Amino acid sequence: MDPNITYSYFKQRKDFGRQVMFCEVAPQMLDSINPNKSEQNQYCLRNPVHREVQTCVRTSENYINTKVTKSKTTGINHSEGGWPKDIFYTDEEATARYRRRFERDDGYIDAVKNLNPEFEHYIQQNNAIEMYNIYFKEIASEKPVEKFLIKVNSSYKDVGTRPVSDICWTHEAQPKLAVSYCKKAFPKKKSLNNDFVCHLWDVENPGEPCSIFYPPSACWQLVTSPASSSMFYAGLENGKVCIFDIRSQIEAIAISPDHLAHRDPVSALLFIPSRLNTEFFSGSTDGLCMWWDVRNISKPIDSLLMAIRIPQGEVSTYTNSEPVSALQYDRAFPTKFLCGTDTGFVISVNRKGKNHQEVMSAVFNAHDGPVKSVHRSPCTSKVFITCGGWKVNIWSEDIHSSPIISGSAHDHYINDVIWAPKRYSAYMTVSADGKFRYWDLLRKYREPMASVPVSQDRLLKLTPNEDGQFVATGDSKGTLYLLSLSDVLVNSDENDKQLMIQTLDRETHREHILENRVKEIKLKLKTGEDKKECLEMEVENEEEKEDTEFMTLEDEYHAIVSAELRNMEGRTTYVRSDLMRRR
Repeated sequence: MDPNITYSYFKQRKDFGRQVMFCEVAPQMLDSINPNKSEQNQYCLRNPVHREVQTCVRTSENYINTKVTKSKTTGINHSEGGWPKDIFYTDEEATARYRRRFERDDGYIDAVKNLNPEFEHYIQQNNAIEMYNIYFKEIASEKPVEKFLIKVNSSYKDVGTRPVSDICWTHEAQPKLAVSYCKKAFPKKKSLNNDFVCHLWDVENPGEPCSIFYPPSACWQLVTSPASSSMFYAGLENGKVCIFDIRSQIEAIAISPDHLAHRDPVSALLFIPSRLNTEFFSGSTDGLCMWWDVRNISKPIDSLLMAIRIPQGEVSTYTNSEPVSALQYDRAFPTKFLCGTDTGFVISVNRKGKNHQEVMSAVFNAHDGPVKSVHRSPCTSKVFITCGGWKVNIWSEDIHSSPIISGSAHDHYINDVIWAPKRYSAYMTVSADGKFRYWDLLRKYREPMASVPVSQDRLLKLTPNEDGQFVATGDSKGTLYLLSLSDVLVNSDENDKQLMIQTLDRETHREHILENRVKEIKLKLKTGEDKKECLEMEVENEEEKEDTEFMTLEDEYHAIVSAELRNMEGRTTYVRSDLMRRR
């Protein structure tokens, strides 16, 4: 401490005063406060009273992102030892002279004698144990214990807290994350989005994006090219599609024209993997799907209206089409794809159909609300998973009436679902409560294996990388979270695929039996109604026949009576004329 700003106070003992002497005295009442009667009446005795006390020390576990240490591997060619500066190692006479002088030193002799026992120990150890022999190789290795772990590695925040609209991974050795941000709401008068910038994040650097690009409108959908990690394709709020090449510029290098764009925002965008990787297709809530060629997006190469409820005598138009909300394509079916709609249907589309009925080959009434996501199973291509509302359902293309596995209803809205890339029996979901859930149909059928709270806001999108080791998810406040999964949750066991196929076949067979039983019941009910109608018609015919016979008998009776009356009148006239002659 600086002596210039210190000051010491001194006081002698005599200035302290007389020492205080304490003694015991009788108690004295200073004041008496009578109790309040109204408050006393409200007092109640608690017996017994339970109290909980925690005596241990509270601890918490936190994960932090440490600084990235850059390492570099280098090699050194050490061909000669360290010699003094005055000796050239290329001169053999100088080095030999220096070596002889150094070996005559007493320190050198003592060092060699001290190292001798240690050298003998290692030499004897190498002679006793074969270093290059593989011991216990005949013992079978045990399977590791399944201990799963899910943790949040890092978070990537947007400055403007815009909701995450779409996430995609780049196809490269060290993949990056491309993220688009916007509010997915239909613009009535003007757009709700003012900032259109999209970010490209390096996984190792969550502080700032490594690159940005500016779409001309709010970006609803974003995909990357499998052929080039710097090419991105975006579906915009104004219905257009555009292409970015971040190597050359941050603006779009190609944009589709206005008169050939979608009428509504692009709600689904998917790249079609092929030999040339030049084709992708888009879907919108106007009910139209368009196919584009990246080499020329001035006009679509094909288009198709998703119309399944066409009135009789009419053709498919925008009026009777279904708004598209999700698309799925599998290269195992080059001419087929799945389309999820805002009306809750999943349509299996065959582009090579001869008529409209063959094109819309199958319709699944999947959910009561919009279909948020649809994906085919990596185990078998006939099975696909959907999410919408508060449920996740698993469907088979052989059963159209109901799902083969119906998920239990959640307490919160499910916004996205996807299969685990390399684990055949697992899928992942994110919901409005901000939790990430991992499901495994072979381990726990009705409960998630793990449920991790990731964010306090709604989680909107979910995208794993190709290996399945990392999962990216984004919330409604513009924060992107990177989750890492343990190896148990990434890779499948040897028998998982076979067991999963057996499970799906069993559930499909069960639904087949139930569907046939329902058809039989409906047929019996219909047959019973037909028999009832036949009986009613027979009764009516008998009544009509009886009425006709009665009327015929009545007419015959009237005819006989009339004839008898005419005969009687003729006889009466003859008798009268005879009497008159006799008179």
